[in-house]
Amino acid sequence: MEITQFIPDSDASWSRTHSTIMQFIRRYGGNRITNYAYQEVQRMTPELLANVGNAWTLATLKTEDGRRLAGIALTSDLGHRSSLVVVHPLYRGRRIGTKLLEAQLLTLGSIRCRVALDNISSLKMCFQAGLTARKLLLGPTGKPTLVLEYTQPLPAQSQPAHFV
Repeated sequence: MEITQFIPDSDASWSRTHSTIMQFIRRYGGNRITNYAYQEVQRMTPELLANVGNAWTLATLKTEDGRRLAGIALTSDLGHRSSLVVVHPLYRGRRIGTKLLEAQLLTLGSIRCRVALDNISSLKMCFQAGLTARKLLLGPTGKPTLVLEYTQPLPAQSQPAHFV
């Protein structure tokens, strides 16, 4: 499996990949992707993708038919606008979603996401990637939703002193 950051190198590359990702989310998102997050993906452009805090990460597998998309992760504004992870059903349970989140953390350094409490597999993925729950709120669909965050720790010499 190969995990890469998607950076469009041409308009044709962007158009083709954007279309593939939209189809992938529609087909394999399992009705878990909110309309807002889906619209964020639709609105994404190469210019927006180049902004700090935005990243698309792709997981691909080499098959006998060529490379196959196994999963995607999108973070917009470090997750403050939207964040989503979708993994193809054939490849779920192999920590691909966790690896996608970890790759985004390496790229962005900080990430935030919202996950409905009834979405156990996504909560597990976020916790495995090192995110921690910060607050509980009602999500856009009216379900109780956890806000999860991760920020890279300060280097040892930069951490504030602890007083006893």
